[in-house]
Amino acid sequence: MLTFAEEILLLFLDDETGKFENMYYEEFKYALAGAVLMDLALRSKIDTDLEKLTIADPTPTGEEILDKFLRNISESEVRKNTFYWVSEIAKSGAEIRDKALDSLVKRGILRVEEKKILWVIDVRRYPTVDDTQEKEVRRRLTELLNSDDIPNPHDVVLVSLADTFELFPHIVGKYEAKKLAPRIEQISKLDLIGQSVSQVLKRLREIKADAYVLHPY
Repeated sequence: MLTFAEEILLLFLDDETGKFENMYYEEFKYALAGAVLMDLALRSKIDTDLEKLTIADPTPTGEEILDKFLRNISESEVRKNTFYWVSEIAKSGAEIRDKALDSLVKRGILRVEEKKILWVIDVRRYPTVDDTQEKEVRRRLTELLNSDDIPNPHDVVLVSLADTFELFPHIVGKYEAKKLAPRIEQISKLDLIGQSVSQVLKRLREIKADAYVLHPY
């Protein structure tokens, strides 16, 4: 099974170009931080509520990147809330991204393609080799949004992250995403970690907007 970080990368990826669409790194790293926490939560390693995030089981998961942050949380002397840990883990966004991409390449889902622009600037792309996993994620989300089924915890997380980072127009089309907005909101509200990611992102966007007003050029 793919980790949430791997699934999010596939949803952001343009299959034909191998480029990440709609990806602004300062925002994208929060998606990856939320994905790490969500994986730990679904593996029953952490417990969360509106006030705090605590360790439920410090036993390693066997996933290198998850275990790194599980240790960090375990070793923290002061209990922090989810909002804090999303922001803290986001500082390692590049590492999380690279580990997830390496895993997708090793699984044979993506391949690495390196080019040079003007013979100097290295550009790396990740064209899709096997789109089975990506199609499955998209199919599952589309079917869920078009039904009244009770979502499983895994899909609640994906809906929440995809909504926060405005991926549904890319997944189902702009018209369909608008029509499904009430159902998307209903499911997203079930995920506390996703709400924290959304709050962090909202604050980041507000800071950027304020900065632009003060310095538009």
